[in-house]
Amino acid sequence: MRLMKRQEGVTVHISLPWEIEYLASLSEQGREWVPLSSTGDNAQVVGMINSRSYEIQLHPGVEIVDRQVVVLSPPTSSKG
Repeated sequence: MRLMKRQEGVTVHISLPWEIEYLASLSEQGREWVPLSSTGDNAQVVGMINSRSYEIQLHPGVEIVDRQVVVLSPPTSSKG
């Protein structure tokens, strides 16, 4: 998936069907927020995506480029 910079904030573009299915599955399990990670050698968790609304919340201080590729990270138990 890609994060897109918009005037109103950051949105997500999901292009792979399995990502939608995975988020729906997590939503059914009650997992509202799922970590998003950057890719590459310096991969790190950059924020979270809401499994129902696809709202994006970046961690403080995280800057992204338009159309930045991110991947779903395994959900943590502390953020349900």
